[in-house]
Amino acid sequence: MSGTSLDGVDGVIVDHQCQQIVAQVCQPYSDQLKQDLRQLTQSGKASLAALADIDVNVARIFSDTALALLGQSGISSTQISAIGSHGQTIYHQGGYYSMQIAHGALIAEQTGITTVADFRMQDVAAGGQGAPLTPMYHHHLLNGQSGVIINLGGIANISQISNESIFGFDTGPANTLLDNWIKCHKSSDYDRDGLWSRSGLIDQRLLEKLLADDYFKQRPPKSTGPEYFNLEWLSGFLTGKESPEDVQRTLVELTALSISSHIPDEGNVYLCGGGTHNTFLVERLRYLNPNSDIMMTNELGVHVDYVEATAFAYFAKRTLAKQSSNIIQVTGAKQSRILGAIYAI
Repeated sequence: MSGTSLDGVDGVIVDHQCQQIVAQVCQPYSDQLKQDLRQLTQSGKASLAALADIDVNVARIFSDTALALLGQSGISSTQISAIGSHGQTIYHQGGYYSMQIAHGALIAEQTGITTVADFRMQDVAAGGQGAPLTPMYHHHLLNGQSGVIINLGGIANISQISNESIFGFDTGPANTLLDNWIKCHKSSDYDRDGLWSRSGLIDQRLLEKLLADDYFKQRPPKSTGPEYFNLEWLSGFLTGKESPEDVQRTLVELTALSISSHIPDEGNVYLCGGGTHNTFLVERLRYLNPNSDIMMTNELGVHVDYVEATAFAYFAKRTLAKQSSNIIQVTGAKQSRILGAIYAI
């Protein structure tokens, strides 16, 4: 799994019989590949030759991640039922098109393991947003409990799970704006522990303008991505007089508020994703939701960094079993569908 933060590939081996993660690894992207991916996702433009090169390079890293997992665990490729590969999203327009690179055929041939990939387009073709897909896995992870699971990736998404219903959607930006803003001003890939944002003050005028964006008013089903929430979007709200650290502080508050408006007044809330390492963001979520017990998905047995990867292992298992993996009240699809293309070995 590689998310919109564009930092690398998270991989796991999951034993579905005993519901355990057997091995886990993070394979970072090279600086050059990060740069190529950011340029591609931000501009939305590339020659076919350049797109093919990036696709092949990302597929190779996905394959290397799978092989590293086998080496770490001592498990043979013949013992693996399938690889569930989300790929790297380079374009997502909910309800119209969603494109992930790291071609499943390349991964299957490079690893010798049947690969399930391209999970989102079947839902989109059925009239859905193509995202979020993880609420079904979050329901599985909670194992009969009620609760909320929030993924703090490049984009934040929330799953609200009860005995009666499963609901979820993308709440808005999480790491994508924070990472890109600090990269512009501090030459750092991310705001470690939120230290830079702590040094700033909330710009109330800017915060109110950001929160007034139509996306936050839109009713679910809805999904979004860095194609929408990016520095070009942000620059439309700036006067040029704001200090960079105040903007960063305001972006933390934007994320915390846009998530908190959908957290129930009380109950268990589990966080996962790269944003959990931003201790300041987590502090703000706890402050804004004093009656909720906010903890990490580690409490459910899955490390915060590997929930998404584990989800796509779960989806691959369902695909091979010819079971649907989209939830129509979440994505808005007209029917439940079996997701993913199978590249058999």
